[in-house]
Amino acid sequence: MAMTSFERIEAATRLEKPDRVPFVPIIDMFACRYAGVTQHEMFFDIRRADWAIQKTMDDLGTIDGMSLSYGGMGSLLDFIIPNPPVLPGVRGVDDDAEWMFVEKPVLEPSEYREIGRRGVIRWTLDKTMETHPNLNTKVDVVKEGSRVLLDMNKITRSVRAWRKKNFEPLVAANLVFTPMEWMSIMLRGFNDFTLDLFRYPEDIKAASAALKKPLWWIGLIGVKMTGVKRVFMGGTRTSASVISKKQFEELSLPEWQETSEYFVERGITPMLHFDSDWTAFFPLLKSLPRRKCILNLDGTSDIYKAKEILGDHMCIMGDVPAALLKLGEPEEVDAYCEKLIKDLGSDGGFILSSGCTIPLDAKPENVKAMIQSVKRHG
Repeated sequence: MAMTSFERIEAATRLEKPDRVPFVPIIDMFACRYAGVTQHEMFFDIRRADWAIQKTMDDLGTIDGMSLSYGGMGSLLDFIIPNPPVLPGVRGVDDDAEWMFVEKPVLEPSEYREIGRRGVIRWTLDKTMETHPNLNTKVDVVKEGSRVLLDMNKITRSVRAWRKKNFEPLVAANLVFTPMEWMSIMLRGFNDFTLDLFRYPEDIKAASAALKKPLWWIGLIGVKMTGVKRVFMGGTRTSASVISKKQFEELSLPEWQETSEYFVERGITPMLHFDSDWTAFFPLLKSLPRRKCILNLDGTSDIYKAKEILGDHMCIMGDVPAALLKLGEPEEVDAYCEKLIKDLGSDGGFILSSGCTIPLDAKPENVKAMIQSVKRHG
């Protein structure tokens, strides 16, 4: 008897062997471009985003679910990120532009310890009003926060509708950052934070201690609202591409452990979406909860080494490269997927996915080949 998409994903997460390898890509941006929906519509109109994904599946083939989707999350991202991101159709940006973080510091090193001294909520409120041009008063903040809650309710309804179609939103809008990742991306920017790791490690530790629980609560609120018991935990600034093993063990690994354990204790699965190269740190990830996490790689890390070191510890997910989907041919995509499925998924504990996001301009025939691969080889 065939499993449902939910059952297939859950079995792989537990390192069991499902009826076939599940396929769960990040498909939202590609689907909208393919279906003629602008990126602005995707971010701010969940119904249009969902329509685009359904059309893509109708044309190219059904999938088990989607990994992180930004559908309907525009107001949330613009509200919770202290350094306002570039969003399509917002503040003069083209409606069909790609979104991105802004690598500009909005925090000075002297403020690291102020976060804890003043209290995270008060500090964040003041910083948000300082950096967001549309949030000049506390009344503005309340109004925008109410809008975010309305959009989260729309995302929740979207999740329920997708699940009725045997389609699993893997993490919905449940976003979690470790403090170091948050500070690097949202507050200091790549260059400044990398230098801070050498100049102000104790101040970073103090800020991390203050930020960790509020960041956990953001993820927990998402889980309670959407009903999806998984969280997206993004990692790139604490990878082996950026910091040393010593820095990782001293500063970052404790955050990944505590954050993962917090959610696992509440019956929630952390999906570790690791961009950049984490290969050298794979042995250290054995300290995270066993058979309770999904390690989602983007094509930079060695996914085969991940299976070798962590295959009996956590589910491996990935990693069809963006370049292959954009520049390759369907036969090449199929061959790449077949190798992943047979080498990594033959004993279970594997989810096929795109290496991070399917490019906006990927070849539709390549995406179709990737979708069909699990039915041919899975």
